[in-house]
Amino acid sequence: MGNMYRCTGRKGNRPFYLNKICVRIYSADELAYCICENPELLETDIFTPELIAWLEDECGVREMAQDLNRCIARSLPLSRYVEAVIDHVSFVTDKEKKTIMDIVRQGSGGNVIKRRKTHADFYLRKERFAHAIREYEALIEQVDETEHEFLGSLYHNMGIAFARQFLFEQAASAFRNAYLADGDGRHFYCYAAAMRLYLPEREYIQQVSTMINYADDTLRLEEDMRVAVAEWEQSDEFEEFKNMMKDGDTVEYREWVESKVAEFKEDYRRYV
Repeated sequence: MGNMYRCTGRKGNRPFYLNKICVRIYSADELAYCICENPELLETDIFTPELIAWLEDECGVREMAQDLNRCIARSLPLSRYVEAVIDHVSFVTDKEKKTIMDIVRQGSGGNVIKRRKTHADFYLRKERFAHAIREYEALIEQVDETEHEFLGSLYHNMGIAFARQFLFEQAASAFRNAYLADGDGRHFYCYAAAMRLYLPEREYIQQVSTMINYADDTLRLEEDMRVAVAEWEQSDEFEEFKNMMKDGDTVEYREWVESKVAEFKEDYRRYV
């Protein structure tokens, strides 16, 4: 069961259209959700007098409306507008708020490269993997080769984005580049794991057998894989799968497999 949150105000009888984000909202919670999902698109001109009046009249969130009016009257920075909205809703955690506020503040100035990485990392956390990969690729083209740790973090996060889409060969390449950039052993472990998932077993063994210096990493990977398989074999889903195989009902088994594949496809579409 998911978490339950207290609604902020009420649902409006008529929607409000946010031009910058190209979406219609029906409540203060939906406004906050749009802000959390699209902090890189925010500008102070989103918070118009019309929006504020709609929040008060349609949604009944008078305090939020008053806080936004004060932001306009005092010409406060964008971060204060964002706080005036998300501080009034219940579903934004402190950790999420910090991430959002970092993006908003960095969007108003500072190092362009680091600001863009913040956006890419936000896409990664929100599972918008295709967006994240494009951002990381563009950043890698701009970063100086001497910035080893920064390059390593870009390649590593790009590897995660590929892996979450089951693109393990591309993930392996990204993790390998991360390791070459800064020599961090954590990248190598992920590189080996990605190879383990896309190479035939014989080819994988041939690859890692030449990497004597990293024997401990590959042994740790095998132990982690053993634990993962054991956890799967103890799951209800595996029990269901095993019972179907035992019954010999090929039609039911095929339908079960097709339903699981459909779930994976839907997840993949959502990611990309």
